[in-house]
Amino acid sequence: MILAISLNLIPPIPGAINVRDFYVSENIYASGHRGIDLLASENSQVLAAEDGYISHSGFIFNRWTISVTHNSFRTTYEPVKPIVKIGQKVEQGEVIGYLQTKGSHCFPKSCLHFGLKEGSTYFNPKFSFVKKYPILLPIYS
Repeated sequence: MILAISLNLIPPIPGAINVRDFYVSENIYASGHRGIDLLASENSQVLAAEDGYISHSGFIFNRWTISVTHNSFRTTYEPVKPIVKIGQKVEQGEVIGYLQTKGSHCFPKSCLHFGLKEGSTYFNPKFSFVKKYPILLPIYS
């Protein structure tokens, strides 16, 4: 797929647990979840998933958000209190902000909603090495 060739994303919060997967309905106006949610501690460092330029850094509605543009793709991070400015060049792995609880999809816990877009099309930003939420099974003797 072109996406795999174009970007080599790293986890924006190393060791975070994926608690909600990407889902887009066949009807573009129907509900869905256009990103993944990564559970982590409040004030965890959030890293740029790939080299790029800050295209948004600010407050939208009730949460801090950041967007990083990588050629034609854009990664989005929320709720993240930014330490970067619009137009700033960032390198993969560079700290761009700190995870907040207010505005979290996992409220009252903190989780990063991490998204990936090209134009108006959403893509699954999932990494094969992101931990899945554990499921405990009973042990039978």
